[in-house]
Amino acid sequence: MSGGVDSSVAAALLAQKDYDLRAVYMRNWSTVDETGTMHAGSGGAMGCEWQKEWDDVQRVCRHLNNLPVRLMDLSREYWTDVFEPALGQWSDGTTPNPDVSCNRAIKFGALLDHLLPSSKWLATGHYARITHRNIAGREHASIQRAVDTTKDQSYYLSSVPSHRLAHTLFPLGTLHKSHVRVLAHQYQLPTADKRESMGLCFVGERGSGPGAFAKFLNQYVESPPGDLVNPEGLVIGQHNGIHSLTIGQGARIGGCTERYFVARKYPESNTMLVVPGKTHAILQCVSLETDAFLWAAPKQDIPKQPLAQVRYRQAAVPCKVYALPQGRVRIEFTDPMYAVACGQVVAVYDQDVCLGSGTIAHVTTLA
Repeated sequence: MSGGVDSSVAAALLAQKDYDLRAVYMRNWSTVDETGTMHAGSGGAMGCEWQKEWDDVQRVCRHLNNLPVRLMDLSREYWTDVFEPALGQWSDGTTPNPDVSCNRAIKFGALLDHLLPSSKWLATGHYARITHRNIAGREHASIQRAVDTTKDQSYYLSSVPSHRLAHTLFPLGTLHKSHVRVLAHQYQLPTADKRESMGLCFVGERGSGPGAFAKFLNQYVESPPGDLVNPEGLVIGQHNGIHSLTIGQGARIGGCTERYFVARKYPESNTMLVVPGKTHAILQCVSLETDAFLWAAPKQDIPKQPLAQVRYRQAAVPCKVYALPQGRVRIEFTDPMYAVACGQVVAVYDQDVCLGSGTIAHVTTLA
């Protein structure tokens, strides 16, 4: 349970069934970890307001007939397995997705390791479903998109392996968010009117406002300002660090009458190429290659009409998928895709079933 309305309703739904149910709150981050000191404010230590979230989890569990609950501190594992690798990618000028890594390494990794074998299932408030497919004579669990496609989180779960999904329940997978809110009020949950949290956990309240995320990363990534260069090779502006902007993001350049967007990064010279307008050929990706692709199940057959998704809440698009040596894959898009960045995660689907994902290592554009 996270302290939000979704996991609260998931717990309430399971409490109506014949489960030996227990709750766990996973603490991954706090500004105490960052600074070694407590910050004044509601709930004590901030940084995703973990103390307040933990209080809300306990309130919900008391409301659900004193459902047993415990806090599990996985902040060290999160730092080592998710945050530090992401810092390396930001420092190299690529664009990591810590949420995908967190689900694989922490929530359905370290947390599930702690819970098994004493617990048979791990249930969460994710909007996704589990489907079972027969592959090479064996049944394998795979992620399937949620019924509510506007809330579908299968992309974030795309790297969780099949043997982990076999121990997973997603009670909200067949529900729409609007109905989840209705259920929260019907069950009179303390979190029924709680607003939805957004952004990366470790940024917390500092994740809002222009440049807030880059300012947060400045504490960890040493990257001096550098030049913004146009396609003609002219310096037309400055960036605040190779990590401060990502591919496709607008670059603020004083005195320019047209908008420029980041098209490429060159960490070795600490420069970025910016181009006018979003339709520029350098921003149009026609193919990509990944590092080792994490298939949800072994001996995975590539479907005849696969779909690829490179961002959360982005529509999956038709593509062709080719197997490469060392477990890598090459994906060619039927129509060019806008602003694909190395470091991002690309997930492959067979209709609404996720087959796995990989980290983008190379991008080919129209120019």
